[in-house]
Amino acid sequence: MGKQMLLIRNPRAGSLLAQNTFMKAAKIVFRSEYDVYLYSTRYSGDAARLVAETGGAYDRIVCFGGDGTLNEVINGLMHLDERPELGYIPAGTTNDFAAGLGLSGSIPRAARDAINGEPFLMDVGLFGDSRYFTYVASFGVFTSASYNAPQEVKNAIGYSAYLLEGIKSLAEIHPYRVRVRSDNIDLEDEFIFGGVSNSTSMGGILKLDRSAVDLSDGLFEVLLVKKPKSLQDLQKTLHGLISRDYDSETVLFFKTADITMSCEDSFAWTSDGEFAGVTKQVRMRNCHNAVTMIRPRRGEKRC
Repeated sequence: MGKQMLLIRNPRAGSLLAQNTFMKAAKIVFRSEYDVYLYSTRYSGDAARLVAETGGAYDRIVCFGGDGTLNEVINGLMHLDERPELGYIPAGTTNDFAAGLGLSGSIPRAARDAINGEPFLMDVGLFGDSRYFTYVASFGVFTSASYNAPQEVKNAIGYSAYLLEGIKSLAEIHPYRVRVRSDNIDLEDEFIFGGVSNSTSMGGILKLDRSAVDLSDGLFEVLLVKKPKSLQDLQKTLHGLISRDYDSETVLFFKTADITMSCEDSFAWTSDGEFAGVTKQVRMRNCHNAVTMIRPRRGEKRC
């Protein structure tokens, strides 16, 4: 037998144009050296179930879909003792994590990279006891807005204007009194946003410098935004986020491998853009080099 590949397609991910390009990607995959088994997901959680049950029989898994599909596949992989390599053909709406990986916006090009790219070990986040996240877990003011707004709206009004959409007025801001504990931090304050990430983008709106992010260093990047007490504080907050001044009075940025956040009241979380529940406390741990991803070979031009 030759090398075995599982190609997972989410037929509901992304735009109609992306789905119409699937056949081009499939032709590239089926012409590779792999014996390919194609599976189209039928419901939420289907990809995670399939990978957990059968993923160990393959040398490589390639998923065609959005960041949510990738999250499902990785959740399935984390149930395996021996994990196959993972390729990703991004076909979602935002593809935040794909952009951070340097994957091509061209679906046929991304398909070729999923076959011919180079492997690298990547960290995965554990949210609570059993839920894994690929690139971000977050709470607060930007969380739902950044994922729910259409991409064309973000493009039309611009990055800084979109941040203003996220914080329209002081009266609309709901702060959370949160205690944050990690290996080097123990503090309590009122925050309007918190993100624990392994990516250069949090929801397509809050951006981190590429130089500050390493997907394989065993550490999360943590971004916390304090409650502004005045319009002047609000201005400082927005300026800090736009200029990526993570050491300002209102924006905190640090790295850690293990973090616990607890709130006096329950607060809602998202994990890779999906609702992750309401809780008073959650612990997040970095699973160092847990998954072998396939990325474009360094030095190749992207398109």
